[in-house]
Amino acid sequence: MDKPGLVKAPGVAISVQSVITGPPLVKIAIAQLNPLVGDVPGNCEKALSFIESAKRNKADWILFPELSLVGYPPRDLLDYPRLFQENQRALEKIQKASTGTGVIIGGLRKNPSPTGKQFFNSAFVFVNGASVFSYDKTLLPSYDIFEDERHFEKGSEPGLFESKSQNFGIAICEDIWNRKGFVDRLYADNPLQPLKGKNLEALFVLSASPFDLKKREVRKQLLSEIAKELQTTVVYCNQVSGNDELIFDGGSLVLNENGQSVMELPFFEEACSVFESAQAPQKSQPMGESECLFKALSFGIRDYVKKSHQKKICLGLSGGIDSSVVAALAVEAVGKENVLGVSLPSRFTSVASREDAKTLAQNLGIRFQEIEIESVFESFKKTLAALNPSGLTLENLQPRIRMTLLMALSNQEGALLLNTSNKSEIATGYSTLYGDSAGALSPLGDLLKHQVVALATYINRNKEVVPQRVIERPPTAELRPNQKDEDSLPPYSVLDPMVEASLTQGIGGDELGKKGFSESAVELFSRLHRISEYKRRQMPPVLRVSTKAFGVGRRIPLAARNYADK
Repeated sequence: MDKPGLVKAPGVAISVQSVITGPPLVKIAIAQLNPLVGDVPGNCEKALSFIESAKRNKADWILFPELSLVGYPPRDLLDYPRLFQENQRALEKIQKASTGTGVIIGGLRKNPSPTGKQFFNSAFVFVNGASVFSYDKTLLPSYDIFEDERHFEKGSEPGLFESKSQNFGIAICEDIWNRKGFVDRLYADNPLQPLKGKNLEALFVLSASPFDLKKREVRKQLLSEIAKELQTTVVYCNQVSGNDELIFDGGSLVLNENGQSVMELPFFEEACSVFESAQAPQKSQPMGESECLFKALSFGIRDYVKKSHQKKICLGLSGGIDSSVVAALAVEAVGKENVLGVSLPSRFTSVASREDAKTLAQNLGIRFQEIEIESVFESFKKTLAALNPSGLTLENLQPRIRMTLLMALSNQEGALLLNTSNKSEIATGYSTLYGDSAGALSPLGDLLKHQVVALATYINRNKEVVPQRVIERPPTAELRPNQKDEDSLPPYSVLDPMVEASLTQGIGGDELGKKGFSESAVELFSRLHRISEYKRRQMPPVLRVSTKAFGVGRRIPLAARNYADK
């Protein structure tokens, strides 16, 4: 086997993998693009660069992800006529650039019928400067984070075309997921059924499949079964991007007719690889959960900052584990020179917390500032003296003062403020509204507390970055003397599995009790979860890494009976 090499092209490096044994039937470039949603001209220029590089490598085909030109998901940008106009101009450029090769790219197609949705989510096939085929996505998901049915008309024709006396199949993302054992409920239609027995040279799959920790292996198993069923090579190209709270991991694949992986593209980075159809199977490199989370979250932060046309990040450093982990992710995302950590101690902040916040900043090499809030706190108390504030009122004043100061620094520095709350806290409302619940992005909002601890341990894999005392010390908000999280919450060892069961399995309080959780823990969790839904609605975007996150994929009424406590 020839060793893989890198062929340089303007703005892109293409990995070329080939095999000298056996006649090469087809040579395919797979371009997992990182689009900016709505930037059709910019996405088009990037695609054109990949096409020219693929042509120099004598690729027969180049495959792009779903809706490559507009980015996925476009959401209500589809309501702006200019988006479709730019889509049409981009398709014309792509068609012209296909001279000497074949291009399969995702974009919008206008629905010619006066009824139904305005657009199709389509794949366009261009060969040697001619438009030879288009396929409209058949299965339109409307569950969890997906809104395809809201925006697109359903396709009705099979994804089957012929080129140079060879048959090829096309599917778009959800079209391949209609398989027992991989989804909760099957669609009535099966877009792959018409492709069976057609002696396909390859099945091209254009995808924008959002990342979650469980999907990598599930996706590979699904594609393996399809390859064996259709007895053909499956070429799967997945979008790689951070689009608001959604992370798309790339990880594009080629599998042979035996369902074996013959090429895998990297996760969490834009890439293009060329493979020849005689290629031998290869083993993938395993990735542990914490490593995967670290790469996913830092990538999500990086893309969010970049696509928001920002460069810098600021965050509050409490000396606790959550803010420590977020700071480390921020450094990985944008570089230490672009991160500002701010300690905002009050009378209740321990010496250990102040020391650990400073030590963390030194270990990361980020800018550090300490601003004491005691005088501001006293001023607020004096202003509110007629109300005789006490208890939670005084506790919540502190994070709200901190957030005011952090937002002032954010404005002054031109830096995005990162939220540091984790999923266990958000599930129970254990954060102060307009205080520590605020920010531009929530990197840890889909991580349970034990996952945050594991991530801190991973960050320390080569040297101590997060002070060990931070990892070992019992979590505390430090808003009153000797406060511990477990004063107000069930222990995280109990809380985390309850949150997971409630969110991902829809298990209510009665069923939680049957699973062995104590009555007092279930009652406390159910009450806290029920009364804090309005807080969750006002959280910043949460980077999604699980199968069910707070945010865009979870639509719970605020004023309603809550089934989580039944």
